[in-house]
Amino acid sequence: MLIQKGFSLLPLSLLSFTMLSGVAIAADACVTAPLVIAHRGASGHLPEHTLEAYMLAMRMGADFIEPDLVPTKDGQLISRHENDLTHTTNVAVVPQFADRKTTKRIDGIPITGWFSEDFTLAEIKQLKAREPLPGLRPQGVEHNDKFAIVTLAEIVGLVKQFEADTGRKVGLYIETKHPTYFRYEGKTIAGNPIALDISKMLVQQLQQLRFTEPNRVFIQSFEVQNLLELKQQWMPALKLNIPLIQLIGDTEKAYLPPKDSFSVPYDVFYHQQQSTDLASIYKDSSSLLAAEPKPLDYSVLLNDKGLNFMHSYAAGIGPWRSSIYQKHSLNLKPFVKAAQQQGLKVHPYTFRAEANYLMPKDEKTTFSYSDEMQALFKQGIDGLFTDYPDLALEQRALFQRSCKM
Repeated sequence: MLIQKGFSLLPLSLLSFTMLSGVAIAADACVTAPLVIAHRGASGHLPEHTLEAYMLAMRMGADFIEPDLVPTKDGQLISRHENDLTHTTNVAVVPQFADRKTTKRIDGIPITGWFSEDFTLAEIKQLKAREPLPGLRPQGVEHNDKFAIVTLAEIVGLVKQFEADTGRKVGLYIETKHPTYFRYEGKTIAGNPIALDISKMLVQQLQQLRFTEPNRVFIQSFEVQNLLELKQQWMPALKLNIPLIQLIGDTEKAYLPPKDSFSVPYDVFYHQQQSTDLASIYKDSSSLLAAEPKPLDYSVLLNDKGLNFMHSYAAGIGPWRSSIYQKHSLNLKPFVKAAQQQGLKVHPYTFRAEANYLMPKDEKTTFSYSDEMQALFKQGIDGLFTDYPDLALEQRALFQRSCKM
């Protein structure tokens, strides 16, 4: 395991801190420190979803680390952002796996590559992680082909060992990837149905691993059905009460099927296409679905009825960062405060420091990363996902210092 020796947080003097005009300070912004969630680990520094990236994030001080989970052929949960292994591992250059390359439809989108469900865990362990953004992050490329692909059990073991060594508890913020694909639609390269309920598998494994404290685990999903079933079936059966987070994709209908699926909860779209009785699946949602559009898009979940529905099963929402701001400003849209007033935590994703990810201020300039962090903290955001937990933690410390003045 890589441990970056001599790592230290950046000094405050190296980070700009601009007092933003026009951003109102929420009355309770200084009461509770917002969570800093290490998106795929410290993925701005090291290849994502590796023990090394998770360890670095924990050493930086992140409150939670975020594993994304997909299954193997033999039903093991491993941490990859997608079941397509092509761009995050060296699978394309491993000769013995050349014949595993195929084309599948993932959430309705054709993708050609190598897929986790076609490999046993033993075969997965023959692969190594790679930086998925090589042009943008040469610092990650330097560590290509060094780090293993890891299981949920190994991640839990790492977090427990970190706690034993340091006395500090770090949480897991876990995403179940493509539940509808793995349960209903997906097939292996041999043509056999995958037929795995990865959400049920997740809570069963967390219980076996004895990592189920409600203040140390979140389970998140872009889909709705699996969260409802976790809340209503799988967690009660195991006597668990892990908080659930409804992820929210694009709300401007810019990524609708059949070209993309980022504007819709794919499970709802799938069942609409199958002419399924939605009320039998999405219980307590009759008022929301009474006049549902086809396809139902994420914006429907952010009106009053949608927020009320989500509050019936979720502890919070995770909106896409590009959907939370009013135009050419860092002022949050009204749905953020409305969600909080419903009792939902709001944890937007994903905040990155590279210039091409900064939010536009006007046609020629952008807000800085520190501008954005301070604006979010001032407006009482509950937490955020970032590839650079070190920078977000510095900005949180600055904000907390200003609260004491």
